[in-house]
Amino acid sequence: MPDTLAQTLAHEAVGHYGMRKWLGAEWPTFMRGIQNGAKSGDKGLQQLQTHIRQTYVDGKGNYQLSARQESDEIAAYAAEELICYQTGTLRPDRAWQKAFLATRGRLIREGLLLDGSISREELEGALFLAAKHMEAGPWSKAQDRISTFLASWGIIWPMAKFDPLKRPPTYQESMELLRRADQQVKDKEERAFLWNGLVGIVCLVGLVAAIGLMLFGVAQMIFGR
Repeated sequence: MPDTLAQTLAHEAVGHYGMRKWLGAEWPTFMRGIQNGAKSGDKGLQQLQTHIRQTYVDGKGNYQLSARQESDEIAAYAAEELICYQTGTLRPDRAWQKAFLATRGRLIREGLLLDGSISREELEGALFLAAKHMEAGPWSKAQDRISTFLASWGIIWPMAKFDPLKRPPTYQESMELLRRADQQVKDKEERAFLWNGLVGIVCLVGLVAAIGLMLFGVAQMIFGR
């Protein structure tokens, strides 16, 4: 059936493959975050978890999945529920708001090396961005137009090139960026110190010259008569 085919494609292409492609090395951390979210009481995740634990059993009723496999299936089944049959795309409600939550979560987890909890809303945002990442073409064209517009108005170039579909910097990359920023601050302070020193020297020379001229003028007044 067409709806079954759409659900299968969303499950496999976005829920499994797309999430791995979008998250990259952060995928295992995200899977742990889904487990943490279910344990912390997120109703949306727990509902999917219950369905999966009833489905993936052997003939004796023994559960067959590891914690990571279970999280993987939670993400894939969530993708099925987000499919829009009219357009064939994943369209959660408040999609970009949830995408923001997903992007912010990645920055926190990867930038600070934290295994935080992931909510159902953040999962849906991540699935939406994973689907956009797989579409590539239309998003890339729109992103190029946005970047060109921002650059034309003098917006800082790194901000103009920001792409929420790309992974955030790793811990090592973040540390390198911080090191460079710290070095730039130190270089700026050193230049400011040298400049202030030169200005101070010039002012001191001017002051000495002014005092000298003043003394010369006084001497002329006293001894010149």
